[in-house]
Amino acid sequence: MHHLGTNLDEDERMMRSRQRTRLTVLSTLAMAATLLAALIAGLLVPGAARAEDRSRAVSGWFGYWTDTADMAAIARASGGVLGEVNIFWWNYSGPVNPVCTSTLSCPSPSSTPWASQALLAAARQLKAQGIEVYATHTDLDSGRAGSLSQYLSKKQNRLAITAQLTDWAVKSGVDGVDLDWENFAFNDGSDSWATTRPRMTSTVRLLAKRLHAAGLKLSVTVPGGYQPFLTDGSPNPGGGYSVYNWAALAPHVDRLRLMTYDYSWNRPGPIGPHYWTRDVVKSAIAQVGEEYRKKIYVGLHQYGKAWYDRDAADDYVTIGECDDRWEPNGEDATSVSLVDARKVAKTYDVTPTFDRKSREWFFNYVKTETGHYTNGNGKKRVVDCKVRKEIWYGAKETAVGRMQMVKRLRIGGVAVWQLAGLDSGFFPAVKPYVDTPAAAKKSPGKKSGAKKASRD
Repeated sequence: MHHLGTNLDEDERMMRSRQRTRLTVLSTLAMAATLLAALIAGLLVPGAARAEDRSRAVSGWFGYWTDTADMAAIARASGGVLGEVNIFWWNYSGPVNPVCTSTLSCPSPSSTPWASQALLAAARQLKAQGIEVYATHTDLDSGRAGSLSQYLSKKQNRLAITAQLTDWAVKSGVDGVDLDWENFAFNDGSDSWATTRPRMTSTVRLLAKRLHAAGLKLSVTVPGGYQPFLTDGSPNPGGGYSVYNWAALAPHVDRLRLMTYDYSWNRPGPIGPHYWTRDVVKSAIAQVGEEYRKKIYVGLHQYGKAWYDRDAADDYVTIGECDDRWEPNGEDATSVSLVDARKVAKTYDVTPTFDRKSREWFFNYVKTETGHYTNGNGKKRVVDCKVRKEIWYGAKETAVGRMQMVKRLRIGGVAVWQLAGLDSGFFPAVKPYVDTPAAAKKSPGKKSGAKKASRD
């Protein structure tokens, strides 16, 4: 959903590739009906209506494009497991319109510019099940790179945007606000981070004060980073994206959600490997301190990615006769839903392999695709070749690993991208690791029924 520019250096391509994956809509829409049917068929049970009976350990995001009825049905299918939902609600549309409702024109002539009727209905239905709802405000449009940072440089703007977010959150009837400001990391450029960092921290501090005074909560979503620890063993600020000052944010936010996915971006590999995710969480704990570790929510991907395989010379791996200079016309490193990934495996009669180290599934297959190359005379040739591809994806086994990590490292919970793309066995798999307040009251002192966590 994010258009990549040209003439990017390698770091910028990596950053934008990671950002784009979070917002792949079409594949999610394609599998929503199939997934929903599977969830409802095996898991539909009455949800806990009382908020105090809900654990908050399992959270995640819905896109604004997800149908209201689907959101409510998936929440009911969780059987009381799902505790918090973030909905892509508002976005930054420039200094004139810093807060715009994603499903409305901006500025909107609507009598409720803070929310569409569909969003309001979604919030009501989720809250009726005891689920807390956060309205997510995003800054993801690479075309506005640098704009939000510049906007926040002025105190009156920081006062204005925090006042508007608080006012609109109250009017929308949500439980809190979630900030997902990714342009800072992925598009503004690292040379801007030292300047942006205090602007963001100041804004978060002010917004937290306003929201808490209104009885609402604040979540901040940040990249998990690419290097959790420095070479000397000390935690790397922001996991490498130092524009996000985790230590300074932690005292003010209620949730610090880490996007621990898109580890492998331009070459095949695990999307959010367990070992890397564990190090990101440990680094975050070291940065925020013991007092705030329960505010940390670790990212959990429920999607896959498909790549073209490359050889040691970085040429595409082809089968049979094909010019070494051949390149496929298709896009590389594309996101796929779990349903689509498994369909591909079935179509090509391959059995996915579970990688225990990363807690993810993968498989290779050979597909005939159209591509091109330029011959010795400088002429472009278009030919079909058999090329080897590779898909990795996270599923319910990945979720179990994350929940074990939550228990062992004593953090707040998981944050799933995204809830409309869950593995059909997701909720039964994670339920043994979820402690509800109601269960604790019934069995005082009794340990969780979850199996002993494997060594992290």
